[in-house]
Amino acid sequence: MPEYKLTILPEGRTIRVPAGQTVLEALRGAELAPDAPCGGRGACGKCGVLLDGREVLACQTAVDRDLTITRKPAARAEILTQAARAQTQPDGENRYALAFDIGTTTVVAYLLDGVTGALLAADSALNPQTAFGADVISRIEYVMKHGPAEMQGAILGAMAALTRKTAEAAGIAPQEITLAAVVGNTAMHHLFLGIDPRPLTVPPYMPRVSEAMVVPAEGLVPIAPGAAVRVLPNIAGFVGADTVGCLLAARFDRIPGTALLIDIGTNGEMALTANGRRAACSTAAGPAFEGAKIRCGMRGAAGAIDHVRVEDGRLVCSVLGGGKARGLCGSGLLDAVNALLETGMLAPGGRLLAGEGEKARWTKTDGLDAVILQDEVVLTQKDIREVQLAKAAIRAGIELLAKRLGADVESIETVYLAGAFGNYLSPASACAIGMIPPCLLPKITPVGNAAGEGARLAALSGAEFRYAGRLAAGTEFLELASMPEFQDCYVDCLGFGEEEDDE
Repeated sequence: MPEYKLTILPEGRTIRVPAGQTVLEALRGAELAPDAPCGGRGACGKCGVLLDGREVLACQTAVDRDLTITRKPAARAEILTQAARAQTQPDGENRYALAFDIGTTTVVAYLLDGVTGALLAADSALNPQTAFGADVISRIEYVMKHGPAEMQGAILGAMAALTRKTAEAAGIAPQEITLAAVVGNTAMHHLFLGIDPRPLTVPPYMPRVSEAMVVPAEGLVPIAPGAAVRVLPNIAGFVGADTVGCLLAARFDRIPGTALLIDIGTNGEMALTANGRRAACSTAAGPAFEGAKIRCGMRGAAGAIDHVRVEDGRLVCSVLGGGKARGLCGSGLLDAVNALLETGMLAPGGRLLAGEGEKARWTKTDGLDAVILQDEVVLTQKDIREVQLAKAAIRAGIELLAKRLGADVESIETVYLAGAFGNYLSPASACAIGMIPPCLLPKITPVGNAAGEGARLAALSGAEFRYAGRLAAGTEFLELASMPEFQDCYVDCLGFGEEEDDE
């Protein structure tokens, strides 16, 4: 098979590419791939590169001659590393320890003093697996077709880079680190360890490995010879070790009364403790709040509209870093929907009411009604539907968890919002559009990267690691899709507010 030269700018790298391979596939191999939320199917339009002076989709462009392409500059995303701290007594068995939170979208590393528990350095990166798709199903499908090596190699490379960077920041060698602890959702857990993820795609959607594991670090994390990695347990197919990390950080079994924990990311995981029981579920919220499937969606980085408010009947946008708006991140998306409802530009059933409100903001995009938020950033009717699907899944999960444990939603005394999206969103907007029951608004507390905090605790103490195992074992799993009432509840939650759909 003939090969061609692909020159990649602005890096100035030249690689040999087999004829017929797509530019996206070539960039993946060079570890320079752009995001491809749809997995390279040409549906999301977000893997654009410049070729011959025009933008083309990398996933739809075959290398059929010597080519020179220019990658668009990527703004550094704001990745949440902070969390509400839980106190623990380090066991002092490791002078230095690492904790990793492997998210679907981001990876965070914490380097710790194993004796005092002090945080010595923290760093983060985007998960390079996003080049294979924004959601875990796209990545699992890729592994099923091409094998696990490429996907596992991508995450291990990111973790190795973070290990080196945190060690350098702390003034130590990576070989001085003698333990690591890892959390991640069930799919990230399997892809990190090279475990076959196929059971997650077929009923009953359970993980191949659920229990907590202690495995050699060699081949996974470049730390001391003979070092070990503690991998927190999974609860179910889509309630993974990251949720267990959140439960550990919150001391969830010790909370008096009724409490709800929600981690809204590419998936929406939640847990409820009530009436002496504990249950968890996962909702198919989709990656809309991470910027995927939203026309102008992007992560929280410079140029993202992160908040929208109404002043004197007009929409006013806040842009991260100031300057021209480049896109819309999750917190801005939530606010924008709420603002459109408030100004009468959006019906409670989810239909944009073209011509209402600020007349100059209305436009058409691909034949769809759309609202111009700022500069060239628009919100389309299709985007609104994606928000409806995501928020309905989360709300249905809350309602059915409460029903499972015999509790009224109104009786929930505390709501912990975990994760980056939960940290930055406006609780008022989340409640106003019905994603979270409005009665819970005064009870909401953001807790930051609780999953990462759970990993930190497990890295510092063997007792905490064992406690995580008990928390997972004592948490019931609620499979929403198998509940006869799920579909009706989900449909009831699609509207914004309490009104019936107007269409």
